[in-house]
Amino acid sequence: MSGKAQEIGKLIAGSLLSGLEAKLAENVNVEGVSVGRLVVVDGVQNKFFCLLKDVSLEATNEDILLNPPSDDFAKLVHAGINTFYKVSIQPMLITAQNPTEEDRPRPSTTVPPHFSPVCEATEDDVALIFGKPGITNPEIGSPIFMEVPVCLNLERFCKRSNAIFGKSGSGKSVLARMVLGYLVKSDMAINLIFDMHGEYGWSATSEAGIDDPSLKQLLGGKIAIFTVDPKSPLYHRIRPDFDVQIPYSQIEIADLELAAGELGFTQAGIETMYRLSDKWGEDKWLAKFLTMDTDEFAGVVEDLKVNDQALGKLHRCLSRLKRLPFIRNSVADDTVTRIMDFIQDGKHIVFQFGRYNSMLAYILVANILTRRLHKLYVDKTDSARADGIEGPKPLVVTIEEAHKFLDPQVAKQTTFGIIAREMRKYNMVLLLIDQRPSGIDDEILSQVGTRIVGDLGDERDINAVLTGLPSQSTLKVLINNLEPRQFLLTGFALPMPVVIDAKDYGRFCHEVGIGVGAIGDEIERRKARDDLNEQVYGNDEIVFD
Repeated sequence: MSGKAQEIGKLIAGSLLSGLEAKLAENVNVEGVSVGRLVVVDGVQNKFFCLLKDVSLEATNEDILLNPPSDDFAKLVHAGINTFYKVSIQPMLITAQNPTEEDRPRPSTTVPPHFSPVCEATEDDVALIFGKPGITNPEIGSPIFMEVPVCLNLERFCKRSNAIFGKSGSGKSVLARMVLGYLVKSDMAINLIFDMHGEYGWSATSEAGIDDPSLKQLLGGKIAIFTVDPKSPLYHRIRPDFDVQIPYSQIEIADLELAAGELGFTQAGIETMYRLSDKWGEDKWLAKFLTMDTDEFAGVVEDLKVNDQALGKLHRCLSRLKRLPFIRNSVADDTVTRIMDFIQDGKHIVFQFGRYNSMLAYILVANILTRRLHKLYVDKTDSARADGIEGPKPLVVTIEEAHKFLDPQVAKQTTFGIIAREMRKYNMVLLLIDQRPSGIDDEILSQVGTRIVGDLGDERDINAVLTGLPSQSTLKVLINNLEPRQFLLTGFALPMPVVIDAKDYGRFCHEVGIGVGAIGDEIERRKARDDLNEQVYGNDEIVFD
């Protein structure tokens, strides 16, 4: 792959903004030329790295098209003379023909001359653009039609909020797990992962429905499992690191407002909650209101001048909180304090929801804990700056179903919207995982640094992920042609956009953990030990260090 580049055509027309056009060489099979391929144009002084964005059929005379040849011999006579193929390419980067180590590719601001050769990118070209694999620059795939590594710059990745988009079945969750695994392995930042669907903690499922090794199995003691459901069957043989409990006093009206769709109350209900808060106190009103029965409503109705039926409806809506056993009047241990303890120890945290994986539980837990953590990070960062010392460790907060937290109606008020706009000002960034990017506020999308985009299918979602990006028409073509496990990578952590085939998950496991086969052997060994312990000591729990 790193030998002489194969020439596929010569440049004949185009511009920097609209793209370049090249006539395909006669010895190149047009059916083997596909959009998304990396190509290089050799100018006189510079090399231009480009993305192939279109392939077209051309003719020198329209009469030929009106009277197409009827036999193979006539087709051969016309081929290359009266009929030919043209490829459209978009210049992205430029570098000197013989670059030094300091001469890294930079954005292209000019075009190569007429008839410059257009070649397939080589392994050396890809390495020059994306770097060589390393602990802070891991391989996450290879360019389509090539078997060379494309690396993700984790140092830059951790400096902005980022996103992984793709519809169900696109391979989004598996790729997200690999990115998170590399972040954990590199220790570039601490990860706080709200794992609604059970993809990133102890258990994980591949797109084929097969159980895959997940982060806890691969990285052991680097990962701490926090759960709101410690009695879940998932934890029959393992012990989570912390049982999450949230007191009513820590639930703010803004948290409930974000979950209004799941709880079922209206704007009138929100106004009533603020009146109750003013009357009984911000940290006491919710617990007191939920302990009331309908006979006690009369005094509240008279005192607050609210409709009794509206008050009853609000009580019924909020009573759904009582079905979540991890929300209590008082708790023995503060979750945010424990999170900070684990962060200081350099451990990465996965929140799992077990049997309580409803959207209501997910929104409340993620929003309440992130809001309190953000406040703590702001205070610690400001204090560190005032004292001239190092601030808290950088934190990447991963949320699934991101559109639920960043809807245009609420994005400006939510903690997640604030973090996305702060651009790591307080050492916190987001990793958004979603299959409906069109539901996310445009201003938030424009702040996303790196976007990893799988197959989406919906036109609105495709347009949404392109918000604020250059060369949108080119990228849209590439997204429309993605297959499962193919992704468009673009943004702050990549020198240029590229379409990749995602790395094999088994290879990832062997790189970051003890290996797929070894994991299976270890699990079987520990099960055997556990069975023996149960027979001898009656102990049916084990801890994975």
